[in-house]
Amino acid sequence: MFVIDRAALFLVAVGVFVVCLPAIAVYYFRRARRSSQDDWESILKRLAPVDRSCVAEVALDIIDESGQQRMDESSAVLEPAEIWKLVGGMEGLKAIEANCMVLIDLAFYVQQKYPEAVVTTEELRLNAREIAWHVERLKAAAESGKLDSVFAMYAQRATATYYLMTRQVLALYEHDGLPMLASLQRAL
Repeated sequence: MFVIDRAALFLVAVGVFVVCLPAIAVYYFRRARRSSQDDWESILKRLAPVDRSCVAEVALDIIDESGQQRMDESSAVLEPAEIWKLVGGMEGLKAIEANCMVLIDLAFYVQQKYPEAVVTTEELRLNAREIAWHVERLKAAAESGKLDSVFAMYAQRATATYYLMTRQVLALYEHDGLPMLASLQRAL
């Protein structure tokens, strides 16, 4: 019988850590470098097409313009089939999820000149994680055959979060008086 003592396990764990840490650092360094080298136009071109009026309709069904949960009698009235159609199903949600990274890069672009934009950039990163979580739940539900029962809840939350993310990026560009605001408004 092969017996491994604690010291050997510790050395293996340290070895794995020592190998993984530089790999992770290189990944994030390359990503940051790529983002900083992208010009504004190339970042904007990465946006996947999403019908913003449909996004707004789905989002404003459960939140108001400020992002607060709506509690009136006319809130949350969209049916799951309507949400599916307006969002574009799972493909639409995948486009929204992909656009989250573009929104983060757009905020990071501003952050390079205006360091105070770091707050918005970090909020966008958290929101992107939330959307990824919702999309993962939907993928799991699709695999288990329960997509119909949860689609409206997760898809509407993801869409509302994305809607607020686009508003944050637009507000960031407007606040700093950036000349690209008009192009960004057309794209988002």
